[in-house]
Amino acid sequence: MYQHFTATNVLIILCSVTFLLGMMEPNSTENLALYYWQSPSFQPLQLLSHLFVHGGMMHLFFNMLGLWMFGRVLEQIWGATRFLLFYIVCGVGAALVYQLASYYQLYSAVEPLLAINISFDEVLQLFSRGQYYSQFPSSEQAASIFLSPVVGASGAIYGILVGFAFLFPNHKLIFLLLPFPIPAKFFVPALLSFDIYASVTGHSVFGANIAHTAHVGGALVGLLLVLSVKKRPRLHRSQ
Repeated sequence: MYQHFTATNVLIILCSVTFLLGMMEPNSTENLALYYWQSPSFQPLQLLSHLFVHGGMMHLFFNMLGLWMFGRVLEQIWGATRFLLFYIVCGVGAALVYQLASYYQLYSAVEPLLAINISFDEVLQLFSRGQYYSQFPSSEQAASIFLSPVVGASGAIYGILVGFAFLFPNHKLIFLLLPFPIPAKFFVPALLSFDIYASVTGHSVFGANIAHTAHVGGALVGLLLVLSVKKRPRLHRSQ
């Protein structure tokens, strides 16, 4: 009777309901998105809440498809509680990695301003008013990092992909652009390589406005979690 009320299905329902609420009232989910940590709009709860907000129908569809395809398998093996904890830790970990990368990118972009004795606090105050220094093109990029929130469960999904590839390395997966299946142990690293390339170069293969560092962060946290479980010693009951 309750077989459909799995953690995977509950997560899909929560994301779908949040998306519908955002369509009916666009401002209703604004505070759930993840803002840069020095922004006045940032709240610590956004590290978790942004996982349930998506930027469009296709964004929601592909994330939920990945969650359903791979998450339900991990839940069957680990159980609902352990899987849900894995999902949350991967998602929050992805957000923290994104924040760290954003700080580095923002600080690097405003270095020309700091070189002429404009303080970092002054720069952030200007960004918070939606402005930037037009004579310094890099400051527009920094302002975008400061003002643009991040949404979506992609970081957690990447953690799930890593968990799946770790448990089922030879299971073959199909990529939409290739006519033949690829084992998970090759598919997931190949997919992740696109995000690493975009994070380093700034050139995205899959389009703009994608938080590639969050994908990498979620994958890294997922890998650390599954490795820690593998290395954990088993306890034997005394006779």
